[in-house]
Amino acid sequence: LNCGSYYGANLENAVTGGSLKESNVDVSVARVLEHMFRLGMMDSPSVQYYKQIPPEAVDTEEHRSLALSAAEQMIVLLKNENILPLNTDKVLSVAIVGPHGNATQAMLSNYHGTNTVVNSHSPLQAISNMLGSDKVKYAMGCDIAGSDTSHIAEAVTAAKSSDIALVFVGIDQSIEKEGHDRTTITLPGVQLQLVQQVVAANKNTVVVLINGGPLAIEWIKENVPAVVEALYPGEMGGDAIANILFGKVSPSGRLPYTIYPADFIQRSFFDMSLRDNGGCTYRYYTGTPLWTFGDGMSYTTFNYSWSRPSQIEGRRFHTMRLGRGDDVIDYTVTVKNTGSVASDEVVLGFLIGKLPDTPQKELFDFGRVHLGPGESAIVHLSMPPEVLSSVGKDGLQEIQAQEYEIQVGDLRSRFIVEGESFKIFDLPNIKKRHDKRGRF
Repeated sequence: LNCGSYYGANLENAVTGGSLKESNVDVSVARVLEHMFRLGMMDSPSVQYYKQIPPEAVDTEEHRSLALSAAEQMIVLLKNENILPLNTDKVLSVAIVGPHGNATQAMLSNYHGTNTVVNSHSPLQAISNMLGSDKVKYAMGCDIAGSDTSHIAEAVTAAKSSDIALVFVGIDQSIEKEGHDRTTITLPGVQLQLVQQVVAANKNTVVVLINGGPLAIEWIKENVPAVVEALYPGEMGGDAIANILFGKVSPSGRLPYTIYPADFIQRSFFDMSLRDNGGCTYRYYTGTPLWTFGDGMSYTTFNYSWSRPSQIEGRRFHTMRLGRGDDVIDYTVTVKNTGSVASDEVVLGFLIGKLPDTPQKELFDFGRVHLGPGESAIVHLSMPPEVLSSVGKDGLQEIQAQEYEIQVGDLRSRFIVEGESFKIFDLPNIKKRHDKRGRF
């Protein structure tokens, strides 16, 4: 259902004008009412489940802990030239600059309720609490989208007199939201100028991005020693960012999208084809991205190996058995933390097809594990048949015979699907045999 005024303004005229049947409206209304009944919204308030939740059950310590954990798990380390993590014992002064340095409500993104918790958990507040306010200098430098450069000098001064410069840049709901699209994917306003001048003043600079949609940051990628993608990290976002920067938590997030270069916008945003004009998304983009879907670094290292090597290479499957759900393609990977830092690791399984028009690669499963130094864990990845299917000109999904490659970390394996093309009418609901989705 549309949550704005569109139905109220147009639905009656559509019915009376004959472009919409009232019977179609009845079907939609019945669906809404059915869910309202199933949720108990028509019952007496005294027995409604959600009416029994007291105010003190909202914003509990458990809720804040979950918000912090979720933010820590989602933050992505994009670049690190031996500058992170920062050492709280060795860093005597930090400059926090940029329009998001003291971000609060901007970290909540869109579609959120009233939240005052975030007002005391900005990056500036969190880092000041961690280090002590006497070690932190703050200068905003510029606005998100403004053209005023008169305050950049304050940020440069703070950076020049500090051990480390942390530059918080990005976008907010004034730049991107439902009904308000961007016409460029670069940093708005004079934020890039701010970064460039801070880097010139202090080579020990870390850029932290707070944003929703991807940002083309070619200069930053080439010239800044460390880049952290925090996205919109929520009410405990400042604390999560501080924990990542200072090594309280090792980063383990993976990029949820591909970050394109600035000239990607030459492609029309009205072009809905994923394949044409250079393609888009990690599945079809043929250009050179700044970072691609699934990228993300850690403060430790991991080794991947097949748990059952003899059962991996050259397996053969039949289109019909896969389509009916009789056969399941699965992989078992042993992941070992070979470094000195405890960390989560997100294991991504990608499928690579060989036929024309099939995706360059496609995520088919993932798992998250937490490993201390020297520890190992087994991660099970299963491939549902719909991942192997493509939609034909008749609109039906079909599985075709071809050779595939599997990519899991630095591991590679091939398998072959044989037989006639098999039409999938009702995809089988294959139950996951292993619960390895992770802590969140």
